[in-house]
Amino acid sequence: SAEFNNIIPSSQITQIPLTKSTNLGSGTSVVKGPGFTGGDILRRTSPGQISTLRVNITAPLSQRYRVRIRYASTTNLQFHTSIDGRPINQGNFSATMSSGSNLQSGSFRTVGFTTPFNFSNGSSVFTLSAHVFNSGNEVYIDRIEFVPAEVTFEAEYDLERAQKAVNELFTSSNQIGLKTDVTDYHIDQVSNLVECLSDEFCLDEKKELSEKVKHAKRLSDERNLLQDPNFRGINRQLDRGWRGSTDITIQGGDDVFKENYVTLLGTFDECYPTYLYQKIDESKLKAYTRYQLRGYIEDSQDLEIYLIRYNAKHETVNVPGTGSLWPLSAPSPIGKCAHHSHHFSLDIDVGCTDLNEDLGVWVIFKIKTQDGHARLGNLEFLEEKPLVGEALARVKRAEKKWRDKREKLEWETNIVYKEAKESVDALFVNSQYDRLQADTNIAMIHAADKRVHSIREAYLPELSVIPGVNAAIFEELEGRIFTAFSLYDARNVIKNGDFNNGLSCWNVKGHVDVEEQNNHRSVLVVPEWEAEVSQEVRVCPGRGYILRVTAYKEGYGEGCVTIHEIENNTDELKFSNCVEEEVYPNNTVTCNDYTATQEEYEGTYTSRNRGYDGAYESNSSVPADYASAYEEKAYTDGRRDNPCESNRGYGDYTPLPAGYVTKELEYFPETDKVWIEIGETEGTFIVDSVELLLMEE
Repeated sequence: SAEFNNIIPSSQITQIPLTKSTNLGSGTSVVKGPGFTGGDILRRTSPGQISTLRVNITAPLSQRYRVRIRYASTTNLQFHTSIDGRPINQGNFSATMSSGSNLQSGSFRTVGFTTPFNFSNGSSVFTLSAHVFNSGNEVYIDRIEFVPAEVTFEAEYDLERAQKAVNELFTSSNQIGLKTDVTDYHIDQVSNLVECLSDEFCLDEKKELSEKVKHAKRLSDERNLLQDPNFRGINRQLDRGWRGSTDITIQGGDDVFKENYVTLLGTFDECYPTYLYQKIDESKLKAYTRYQLRGYIEDSQDLEIYLIRYNAKHETVNVPGTGSLWPLSAPSPIGKCAHHSHHFSLDIDVGCTDLNEDLGVWVIFKIKTQDGHARLGNLEFLEEKPLVGEALARVKRAEKKWRDKREKLEWETNIVYKEAKESVDALFVNSQYDRLQADTNIAMIHAADKRVHSIREAYLPELSVIPGVNAAIFEELEGRIFTAFSLYDARNVIKNGDFNNGLSCWNVKGHVDVEEQNNHRSVLVVPEWEAEVSQEVRVCPGRGYILRVTAYKEGYGEGCVTIHEIENNTDELKFSNCVEEEVYPNNTVTCNDYTATQEEYEGTYTSRNRGYDGAYESNSSVPADYASAYEEKAYTDGRRDNPCESNRGYGDYTPLPAGYVTKELEYFPETDKVWIEIGETEGTFIVDSVELLLMEE
């Protein structure tokens, strides 16, 4: 608003309410404002002079201005302006509202004259008139504006640029549909462009353009098949929306992103990558159609992007940031009203759709390197075009090839599942899976678990937190393996008998070590005859127990594992170098017997399959606005192994080196405490595990 004396400077837009007029024309009245004009307004219902206004010019008289008028009218009309009686502008303007309707914010429009003028005197009288309309219509005037010509040129340029950008979002002038190549990120940038328009110069046009951009944003959301594209949350719902690792952060809009975006950091272990994924449901897809995933990457290194249906389309993307966009604390040189494009896109073809099979499309973002990182947003998955010609033939061929291999996989799975289930069932006494067989040992459980892990496609190799086609049967058997381990642990009364927790729970005399062998097994090493390791164990008097020890003796002498009570009732297992071929009456397994047992069970305990595939090819130097090639990974005849396999509570089980012996004896305690003692007479005694198992009643 102007000063009290209506001073007009040279460098800024001056807005003056016409209620500050010096004189009102005959027929002009002051009426109460509608509530959004900041005060009262002028009203006229017949042609004639609206008002005169005295203004004071502080700028040089050579300064040129343009006049703008904010008005509402039920009729087309013509505005005339003059300075000190000298006509300067006249122009025709259209009605803004219907006769009889109430004044709304949208009823007012700000219009201007293109011809600039200058004042002749430092104190001048400005006159505004309305003509060429029929009496009985209503004309309302809120304010006039004096705009320096230089400001007008810049503001008009910005307005024209914004109008062009908004109009180019749509397929037609009626704004029914968006152009296919208009991205969600681009709409946000156009919105920023509109927000940067001058409120003083083009408030009405700015509001109108803003409504159009909001409409474009709604159309963009409607065609986007991703759930929660604006990242309101991750892992909020189990079966829908975004799922991701715990180290992903959601951040609010900044100079680059208008809305929320996600930050993915690197990982110290490629078996535990940073990941973000979502499944596009089959019900949202059309048969024989190409779909496109696209978005905006501010900055990335080693970012892997996957689209998976019949096969995997894969890109590894490195997009350098502009200026110091990384780390997060660095200020961004990109202004909010500037447009900087790091767009990516990846397409995938869909063949026949099947709601029962619900194959869908998996969208995956992953980082598995320590130096990797990414900031991305405005993600879209949208229909691109129907498939015709060669593309249609190609997807039909890919679909048939996939189905043929899926049928082969089903045939193989039936065989493998039957063998694995028989192996698992043999561990238990009944189909309730609540009791182990009396002779079930740890090697049998590991062998059964290995057979369970021979089931293919339990998880996606691209990201093995995502269940595969055989996830249900794998988890079924794996759950029983867990039960077997739990039952086995429950009936073994010795704590830390496998030494995976070092010497915890054991009493030590002298010098002993717990070493990790090359096969990743922890073993107890007793290197001196005066050393001893022992543990007090509580037992049930009168019940039977089996003491089972797996150990290896180096050099001369004997290794001994003794079980005893306070008085008498002592028994022991003795181990010597196999070269001596000594036989102990209480032993149930000899050196050669154990070797045969290892071969039978193959002794390999592959830990539960929650790992991640680290064997993808990648393009390590993708430039900004990259054009990286994608990799298709079809289902193959060979097993899609994953080198990263992580524990779900148990240590890796791998075959013991030759020479280890498993021996066991039966023991019936007479009191509620027994002592287990480990020692040797000479050389080195290496113990893999000690078990004291309660016999089944």
